Amino acid sequence: MVKDRYLADLMLMRLARWLRMAGQDVSNPPEGADDSDLIEIALKEKRTLLTRDKVLARRCEKAGIGSLLIISSDLDEQLGELEDAGIVLELNPERCTLCNGPLEEVESSEIVGDPPRLEEGATFWRCERCGKLYWQGSHWRGIRKRLDGEDR
Repeated sequence: MVKDRYLADLMLMRLARWLRMAGQDVSNPPEGADDSDLIEIALKEKRTLLTRDKVLARRCEKAGIGSLLIISSDLDEQLGELEDAGIVLELNPERCTLCNGPLEEVESSEIVGDPPRLEEGATFWRCERCGKLYWQGSHWRGIRKRLDGEDR
């Protein structure tokens, strides 16, 4: 399945992290970027801009850049808006929630220091870009429920 690529504005950084948990490619805006910078990045990188800014969404439309205007400030409602727009929200650890880097599966023996104490055969992933470690812990069920819309 080919997935779209997204660029989140600063107002949607929390939503961007949740999209990454669903395996979506969502880049962060560079520090100090203004609306014109976001439009330029979205155009250059062929990304759909996720924004809560109506003026910015209109500017994207005029520039021929895909954008998705998110209305709500509530995370669960935002996830519902994305789902309504056809974006897949299934838990799929492919992207780092912090930097959007690709995740690679690693064995517990490859983890420097003490890995989290989990049941035998637990899956671990490491971000290839920033090194952040991820695993299927007790929080996994809550993430899946939220992405599946059970809490909405």
